[in-house]
Amino acid sequence: MNINKFWFKELDRPIVGLAPMHQVSRSALRQEARRAGADVVFSEMIASEAIIRRIPQALKMMKFDESERPIIIQIFGNKSSVMAKAAKIVETEFKSDGIDINFGCPVQKAQKQGFGACQLQDPHKCGEIIEEVRSVLISTPLSCKIRIPDKDLKQTLELVSSVAKAGIDMISIHGRLPTQKYRGEADWTHAYEVKKSFPELLVLGSGDVKSVEDFKNKLGNLDGVLIGRWAKNHIEIFEQIKKFSS
Repeated sequence: MNINKFWFKELDRPIVGLAPMHQVSRSALRQEARRAGADVVFSEMIASEAIIRRIPQALKMMKFDESERPIIIQIFGNKSSVMAKAAKIVETEFKSDGIDINFGCPVQKAQKQGFGACQLQDPHKCGEIIEEVRSVLISTPLSCKIRIPDKDLKQTLELVSSVAKAGIDMISIHGRLPTQKYRGEADWTHAYEVKKSFPELLVLGSGDVKSVEDFKNKLGNLDGVLIGRWAKNHIEIFEQIKKFSS
């Protein structure tokens, strides 16, 4: 399949997608989501080191059925050179419709290993990773998923400025701090301000969308939303939202 670098810009708004979830966003669920009306699906996060070492489990995690397209493969890591090599393998061998960089995983293991949400505290390093990955890709769109790094909006805007300048085409923002894990209520105001400050960037919001009413209340000025945990047991949410928004 020839990838259209700008396919997502041609999708009708609002975009409604299945979020990347560790050990959850696997092929069976992705296929269900697409059948239910999801515009795009993300894979679970896959380690860049495992990809370049061609660990069988990692290679298996990147496989997908054609019915899942458009599908975005999410990778993670803390070394820009390794991330770039992994992204190139994804593009040339697996030919996904997009590559996403995980800057949002809040678990303790991620923090200890220096990837995921802990990277949000170093906007410059995030920008370096995006820039190096972007430099090796020929036609594949590049995005990243983040959490809000701090309650201070300035830190979120600083981070997004760094990755936007480095070459992302789209960003997904989960409205919780890394320390919150999945506790409390998601704060979407940072996502709205990012879209206002970077109007050319596709911005998707994430967190606590469990109904059409939630979707209506949270969409705001965004290009779309990602639905995560709720979709696991309520796949009909995609059909309900698409019917409402069509």
